[in-house]
Amino acid sequence: MLILSFDTTNEHGGVGLYRDTECVAEISNVGGTNYSISLFTVVDRLMEQARLRLRDVDLFAVANGPGSFTGIRVGLAAAQGWAKALRRPARGVSVLEAMVHAATVDTDIALPILDARRGEFYVCPFRRLGASDKTNTGELRHGGNSRRYLPAAEGMVMRPDQIELTVRRLTASERSDDAVPSLCCVIREQDDAAQSLRSALSAKSEGKILPGTLTHAIAGIALGAYQDGEPESPSGLDAYYVRRSDAELHWAE
Repeated sequence: MLILSFDTTNEHGGVGLYRDTECVAEISNVGGTNYSISLFTVVDRLMEQARLRLRDVDLFAVANGPGSFTGIRVGLAAAQGWAKALRRPARGVSVLEAMVHAATVDTDIALPILDARRGEFYVCPFRRLGASDKTNTGELRHGGNSRRYLPAAEGMVMRPDQIELTVRRLTASERSDDAVPSLCCVIREQDDAAQSLRSALSAKSEGKILPGTLTHAIAGIALGAYQDGEPESPSGLDAYYVRRSDAELHWAE
């Protein structure tokens, strides 16, 4: 299956073309935030590089947030337009889930931390599946690998002190004889603000820095959902903002 994956949620977005989990072509760090123009130019360049056409794509995978509100809307609109025109399925993928998928951590809990500006961060805890959570086949497939982590809560916007309290709570034993849950904070390489939290969190958690873009992880998650019989129609694509826009927050003013 040929998958076109793209992330327009921040200025370090990228596009990638994958045949199942194998990279065919990829353009990272597209740069800028005017994706309404640059996305289509970069996708044209990607398809030319791979010597393929857009009609060859079998599945569109798009990052649906959190991140730039304008970037999210541009990405979703492009995925919907291409998928509808070519009658292909499209899948929206959370950036936070893609971070966990890309990190390949091996702790009880994975905590992606993403800069939300204004001194705040997007956070969502993911818990590792136990034996009792497996399917009849022994695993939950996700892009050819078992889907090892599922969100344990809704995405949240937090201040650094709230994140520290959350880490302490997540790594606390419910009983004195319980083992302390292990936790890994997942941060993107270009996210300087999130990396500044590492020293404060290191006493209670591991840390993993993700280089490059998330297009491979986004494609893998979309492929896994398709293989699990969870196709998504273009009209079903929805944004995962987590934080409300300024217009919504200040409409009464």
